[in-house]
Amino acid sequence: MKGRIILVIGTIFMFALLSGIIGYITIGGPDLESAYHEGGVKITQTSIAGDVPHTVEVRNMGQRPVRVKTGTILLSEASGDLVTASSTEVAPESSSEVFAYSLEPERRTMKGASLEPAGTVPSLMEDVLSSSNPEDPQDAFRTQLMIWVLSRGDKLNIYRGEVYATVKARDMRFYQLRDNITTVKSELASEYGLTEEQLGEVNINSPLLNRTQSPFKLFSMLEGLRNRFGAIP
Repeated sequence: MKGRIILVIGTIFMFALLSGIIGYITIGGPDLESAYHEGGVKITQTSIAGDVPHTVEVRNMGQRPVRVKTGTILLSEASGDLVTASSTEVAPESSSEVFAYSLEPERRTMKGASLEPAGTVPSLMEDVLSSSNPEDPQDAFRTQLMIWVLSRGDKLNIYRGEVYATVKARDMRFYQLRDNITTVKSELASEYGLTEEQLGEVNINSPLLNRTQSPFKLFSMLEGLRNRFGAIP
């Protein structure tokens, strides 16, 4: 039984690895950060403070497609930092609109601000982003709150910057925002096995966020395989 389980888990990880390699070969071209530092890409925020999700324009001025990966951090001196919410390919000499979430809750975002890619968010945060649907307003708002909670923990100030702008843009009351934050904390705790204390102390630099994908998701994948191919004896 243990041997079968190990085989199934190994197959899952091998499939994920091969999918990544095939995706890289198929898409080709540099990633967003490499293209930016080569001078072939310009990234501009096109949304205003309070929008969820945000949108950025990625203009590819080069001759090769540029790969945009979910979880890429976008820094700005004039605006709050963002993180990409979806993966896409920007064709040569063209522009694409990419969804993004606020990563720096205490600073307002600014339409027209120039952005610079600078690495990626920790794996747990990337998993949250990959599981979201930025085209669904309700799910996008839920994901935005999760990103803020994971970025600041109990130090999240809901009366400043982008958080304040979001509350006003949605015509919410602050007690409603606090209720929503409590809900997403419970979801994060359930999904990733985090304690209340961990969620209170967490921030974007916490080693805790570098853990791999949720074990609950792995068990769900195994359960799906079991249902499809029959019980593992």
